[in-house]
Amino acid sequence: MDQKVITKFKVATEDAIAELLYLTRTIALEKYAHLVSEEVMEDYIFRHYNDKQIIDEMNSFGNQWLVVYVDEQAAGYAFVTTQGKRPALLEDKKAVCIADFCILKDYLSGEAKQSLLNKCLAISKGYESLWLTEQVDSPLIPFFEAHGLRSIAEQNNFIHPDIRMSYMIKEN
Repeated sequence: MDQKVITKFKVATEDAIAELLYLTRTIALEKYAHLVSEEVMEDYIFRHYNDKQIIDEMNSFGNQWLVVYVDEQAAGYAFVTTQGKRPALLEDKKAVCIADFCILKDYLSGEAKQSLLNKCLAISKGYESLWLTEQVDSPLIPFFEAHGLRSIAEQNNFIHPDIRMSYMIKEN
């Protein structure tokens, strides 16, 4: 039986905030907990994924939150923004950033990531470039490359110096 997969834009409602708090915390732990101490993870989650931070980001002009659902269950999210520090290569370009692109492990092999990326790519059509930061050994790297993103540089200061991250860009 086919699964029903849909990606929706989210606004700052009580339900959306609770859903995003669950997704952000769960996925951060799935992606990074095996790489750094529990204390580092808890501090990172506390600083970046709390009620106030998510509400502020949801209410900020230039930001969009998306949630992908599989059979009506939240399976992942993306946070797309025009704000923040961008790679030097994009300094003078009209660019948008996928600040977070996260899928729960249980849904990584299904259609959820494609639905979510399709919506992100649709948002980026009005821009010269799209960029994101992803862990260098992420299973999503080949997926992003297959959709026109290419790695341009590494950085190590995103979550913790021990976690190597890569800037990826796509020119439109």
